[in-house]
Amino acid sequence: MSNALSKTLLWFAAVFLLLAGCSPAATPTPTPEPEPTARPTATLPAGARLATSLEDIAGTWVGLKSDRLYQRFNTDGTCYASVLLENLDTNPSIEGTCGFEGDVFLITDVKTSGLPSCGGTTGRYQVHLLANGNIIFTRVFETCAPRGRSTAMEHEPVP
Repeated sequence: MSNALSKTLLWFAAVFLLLAGCSPAATPTPTPEPEPTARPTATLPAGARLATSLEDIAGTWVGLKSDRLYQRFNTDGTCYASVLLENLDTNPSIEGTCGFEGDVFLITDVKTSGLPSCGGTTGRYQVHLLANGNIIFTRVFETCAPRGRSTAMEHEPVP
């Protein structure tokens, strides 16, 4: 093979390799956002009924497990929480908003002090009114573990 032919073939091979290396990168396929996982339905006592308005749960409640956090839900859509009952009125640990969309209770922390913040995320729960006067919050969708631990349980009214 002649020297000129070898140089020409080498030149074509180099151009081919350069062009092949300059081709656009493959476009990644977008991954769809995962759907929230449905949680199993809690076993509820006979006579429990689903709350659908703030009027159903307005008042002060304390969780029966864990940290016994006091929570107050007002009919104007404000809510407060504290580890000490006497601080609910003057210095709550959590100030937030709450309300219902159909039969789902939504709660969002707006201001926190002394307790972990949920960063403005909204928790979603179903609230069941029990025949004994207590309520049970059942988690529908919650990304804030501290709020989930102190909310998803039975609560009793505080006189």
